Amino acid sequence: MGGIRIIAGELRGRVIPFTNRKYDDADITPQKVKKALFSMIGERLAGTSFLDLFAGSGQIGIEAMSRGARPTVMNESDPRRHRFISSWIRGLDMDESPLVLNMAALNAMAYLAGRGFRFDNVFLDPPYDRSDAAARAYRDLVDAMALHGLVAPGGSVIVQHFSGNRLLEEIPPFSLGATKRYGTTSLTRYITGGAA
Repeated sequence: MGGIRIIAGELRGRVIPFTNRKYDDADITPQKVKKALFSMIGERLAGTSFLDLFAGSGQIGIEAMSRGARPTVMNESDPRRHRFISSWIRGLDMDESPLVLNMAALNAMAYLAGRGFRFDNVFLDPPYDRSDAAARAYRDLVDAMALHGLVAPGGSVIVQHFSGNRLLEEIPPFSLGATKRYGTTSLTRYITGGAA
C-alpha cells in the first residue's frame, strides 16, 4: 500500500504517505469502513469536535479535520507513528492545526479532561482483540470517557472492532446506537442523550 487517500473536505485527494510495513504492520482502517464511519457521524463536521484516541496512521483524525472538525485531537502511543503524523501535519496549510499527543490512552484522557476538552465524536480503534474478553476492554475505555466527562451532551463514541466481538448494549450514560459490519470489521456507535 503506497498511501491513504483523504476522501472528502478541504484536503480531499491528498495522500497520506503511510505504509503499514514501515510502522510495525499497523492496522489501517479500510476506505469503505472510513466512509461508513463518516456516514454514521456526518459528512460535514464544521462546528463539531473530534478525538481519535488510537490514531495509528492519523488518517481518521486527518479526515475529520479535512471535513471541518475543530478542534481535532489525535493520540498515538507509538513514538514513530506519532512522529509521522506530526511531521505530515506540519506540511499542511490549515487554519487550525490539530493537537497530536503521544501518550497511553488512559493518560491522554486524563490530560484532555484536565484541559477542559469535550468532544462531539470520539473514535476508538485499539488493537483488535478477538477474544470474548474484548467487550470488557471496550467497556473500560467507554467508562473512562464517561468518568472524565470527555463526551459532550448529544455526542457519541464509535468503536471499530473485530466483527466477532459482542459489545455491550449499554455502558451508562451511553446506549447502543447502531452496529455496522464490513466483513471482519465492525463499527459500533454509542450515543448519549440527544444523539441521532
